[in-house]
Amino acid sequence: MDKQEAFDFLRAHQPLPPERELSEAVITEYDRVREFFVDNPDEESIPLLLNSFGEGMGLGVYQLVGEVFRKHSVGVLVPYLLTALASKHRSVRWWSAQFAADFPHPDLIKPLATALEELGDFDIRCAAVTALSQIKTTSAKAVLADALDKEPEEEIRALIRDVLGDW
Repeated sequence: MDKQEAFDFLRAHQPLPPERELSEAVITEYDRVREFFVDNPDEESIPLLLNSFGEGMGLGVYQLVGEVFRKHSVGVLVPYLLTALASKHRSVRWWSAQFAADFPHPDLIKPLATALEELGDFDIRCAAVTALSQIKTTSAKAVLADALDKEPEEEIRALIRDVLGDW
């Protein structure tokens, strides 16, 4: 595989199909692309990878994409996370919130606060709480405290209370 093949594959899969429709051949090729960018870091791969996440877990491969992201600095990754957190695709927003926890930065507070307002999506709200908990600023703490008052799900309220208690 070369860089052009890897980019072509990612451009053709923005995002990948839902897991129930994901073929073994496609996810195997996706994993090859991921491995290519682990070995050959390229900033241009970041937005393509962030926008590649389809619904589900990618047969266990999506979480491994973090290896690619860790090849880049927080400063490089954060602008792409900001864009991905505003994606029209729920799966892209969820995975981006998941990865935001690994790359805490104050610039992510506002989009993560917006994610906390997705009242129809328990998983995105949980991921946003986790990511915000890693941004150790008074602004992040204030967002979580505000969310505690508005959150309808007891499980997420308990998570927020735990996070605030550890602050």
